[in-house]
Amino acid sequence: MSQRIEKCEAIALKVTEYSNTSQIIQFFSKKFGHVGVIAKGTRNPKNNYYGLLQQLGRYEMVIYKKENTLSLLKEINQIDDYAQISSNYEIAALAHAGAELYLQLIFEEDDYEKFYELLKQFYEFIPSVSKNHILVFWRFVLRVASFLGFSLKFDKCTVCSTKDKETFHGISFIHNGFICANCSRKRLATEHFQINESTRDLLLTLRNLHELESFEIAHQDIQTVNTILKTYLSHHLHKKIHLRSLEVL
Repeated sequence: MSQRIEKCEAIALKVTEYSNTSQIIQFFSKKFGHVGVIAKGTRNPKNNYYGLLQQLGRYEMVIYKKENTLSLLKEINQIDDYAQISSNYEIAALAHAGAELYLQLIFEEDDYEKFYELLKQFYEFIPSVSKNHILVFWRFVLRVASFLGFSLKFDKCTVCSTKDKETFHGISFIHNGFICANCSRKRLATEHFQINESTRDLLLTLRNLHELESFEIAHQDIQTVNTILKTYLSHHLHKKIHLRSLEVL
């Protein structure tokens, strides 16, 4: 089986124990996108990399790159352990949800770097916010959707183009944004997700992230927006998207 030595920067999305001494890590790398790597002996206390490989950590590594199977770790150095993420329960759950999302996505080779930078920026920014971290996560998910080619629009009814926010009745999965009450009556109920006034106003705030700490968010609205975003992604990706990390919030 052919293999080549490659050096790359990567974020650990998932770390799994393997045998008594080794680990399997699912990385998202700047150069190769998804890379599965087996790290032999890293669970052995005598190994130089013992305790180094942690989920959500960012690393520079050298691997024996293999196609269609696990690559083999040769060398690795930690760039950032994102310790501020693990010190806060809510932030940690949202960071893990970001990793969970990436594990379910398939990326084009030309897009590896921009999706890597997006995830890195998300992990760097979310600990700097003192309140309403969920807004940062939602903004991250919306940027993922935009990069994938189906961005949600919150400035008007995406059917008739009215900008009267008081008429916004739901989120259309077909037209990728708000749909007003008049337009929704002319379409199948399965084509959109009905929302109430508070959820509508919450979605509108996502355009002004610099004000995110000034809002009070009801738990029910959080659950509703989480459902909208998961359903929206599932609709466009043609598969069920799971974000179980959000269930602890």
